[in-house]
Amino acid sequence: MAKKVLFGGVPGMVASDIEKMRQYVLEEAPDAEFHFYGEEVLGKEELLETAQGAKVLISWDQEMDEETYEKLDLIAYCAASVGFNAANIKAATKKGVYVINVPDYCTDEVAAHTVTLMLCLYRRFYLMVDYIREGNWDLAPTKGIRKFENSVVGLVGFGRIPQAVARKLAGFGVKIVAYDPFIDAQKMKELGAEKVELEELLKMSDYISLHSPLLESTKQMINREAIALMKDGVYIVNTARGALIDEEALYEALQNGKIQGVGLDVLADEPPTEMGRKIIALKNAIVTGHSSYVSLEASDEQIRSTAKNVAAFLSGNIPENTLNRKEILGGIDGQG
Repeated sequence: MAKKVLFGGVPGMVASDIEKMRQYVLEEAPDAEFHFYGEEVLGKEELLETAQGAKVLISWDQEMDEETYEKLDLIAYCAASVGFNAANIKAATKKGVYVINVPDYCTDEVAAHTVTLMLCLYRRFYLMVDYIREGNWDLAPTKGIRKFENSVVGLVGFGRIPQAVARKLAGFGVKIVAYDPFIDAQKMKELGAEKVELEELLKMSDYISLHSPLLESTKQMINREAIALMKDGVYIVNTARGALIDEEALYEALQNGKIQGVGLDVLADEPPTEMGRKIIALKNAIVTGHSSYVSLEASDEQIRSTAKNVAAFLSGNIPENTLNRKEILGGIDGQG
């Protein structure tokens, strides 16, 4: 009997990658019945109708809740991405549905993108490119630029990607400080970073780069109070999750100069709504449209890894990197 695999809720995914997902899933699980329902996220009722009989859901952004899981017969939600917020892991775990992501397919790409944004801010490309395009040929936009060497770079979070950022920054002569309650000081020291508390990092950094997961505790962690602690003229980079920043507070700080410039790959709402568009319009904002993870190699690895995850679940196996494996299997063992 065919095992239904549902794929969709992947805004912006190109047609060739959608076809590659179908191809790879069927290569890894030849008995699967593959259905693509579209790039856009479905409403709850439409999803319930479309997903009847599905064993595995593959998505980036398809939002789930407890009732949806209750009414479906899913084994797993396979996030074809690093992020998995839409899967609602708490609700999935309660209903015994496994959630898995693809955590490391784009580590180098995002780390390189982060450093690129940092350097573009440092050299004020956000001003210089348009200034030259307008017919000027002088150094006006460079007034007040300070050396990158010996500046303080603060990494908020110290998982795979910020660790790769620290490695890439090693040759620039900067001082790296990092905040992450789950990583010990020795691990940070091995990668050239000093472990500090968040408040200290905000106060001392010339460049602040965000790498935290989006949790209730981290949502809008960069707010008016946090910005008030920062140095005047600080630069901020965010290649993690848009909702880590209070965008109204960011907009105000970019306008009044408290924040000299910002490099954003992500926004709180994507595609951008009114506040996002206002930030994009500012001359001291570089916004790169959630593209930091992109390369031909990363895309292929992302899709192949997702397909392998799907095949594992369909064959009755639970991959070791399943995010709620211990919680579900522990509950099953406890009942046994």
